[in-house]
Amino acid sequence: MSTVPRKTIRDEIEIAGLGVRSGKHITLRLLPAEADCGITLTRSDLDLTWPVDLDHTLALPNCTSIGDDRGRVDFVEHLLAGLWAWGITDVRIAVDGPEIPLLDGSALPFYQALEAAGQKSLAAEYAPITPDEPIFHIAEDRALILLPADAARFSYSLVHPHPLIGHQFADFDTTTDGFGEEIAPARTFATEHELQQLQQAGMIAAGSEENCLIVYDDHYSESPFAGNALARHKLLDLLGDLYLLGQPLCAHVLAYRTGHADNRALARQIAATCA
Repeated sequence: MSTVPRKTIRDEIEIAGLGVRSGKHITLRLLPAEADCGITLTRSDLDLTWPVDLDHTLALPNCTSIGDDRGRVDFVEHLLAGLWAWGITDVRIAVDGPEIPLLDGSALPFYQALEAAGQKSLAAEYAPITPDEPIFHIAEDRALILLPADAARFSYSLVHPHPLIGHQFADFDTTTDGFGEEIAPARTFATEHELQQLQQAGMIAAGSEENCLIVYDDHYSESPFAGNALARHKLLDLLGDLYLLGQPLCAHVLAYRTGHADNRALARQIAATCA
């Protein structure tokens, strides 16, 4: 496949919001970077910096986290999905706390901020990852299948026991569908029971209807923007997690009931197979 220019952002970005896990007010900054810098993440309060890649992900539940035994930053996936959507390969991310602000629980605020900042082509190129054979990740009742394809496409089948969620399917074809319209607005969701469990376990300090679409017994906290919005959010997470590979993937990925750990496992298989 032909190469394309690496890109960074043209202008700096600053976004502030509440950390849903820590309950802290956090400021996020994105800074332009030079060619081949990749995506880096700095915790300014700890003076620690990590590459945003598979080697620096941590096995934490319900999110994707970057760091090591000295510190970490949780909830990087929505921001990574926005960077993927705009083709940003080189950027410096800085936060003054232990997580990326969840904002409204979607990627739309990041996508719009990146749009406003603009993109700048760099004097270097890369080629998308193009697997030439199928790759499978099967785990109990979950599955991820990668098929070689001429363009990137992602499909997700969500099956959930809650009657208001049930079975949803979402498909995102990069040749015909727009990320900003079809995927970015899809919000993080949880049932009321799931949210209570997370709060009791000390994993969520500031979860609310402001940053999460809550599914109560007989209603949503607000109407989803699309009938399959929850499956679309799972696609959003998948796109962000796969961008830990450091460059776009040209393949058709089909997911069934999978989450962050599965996404990262597939990404590692892709890296090992396509290195």
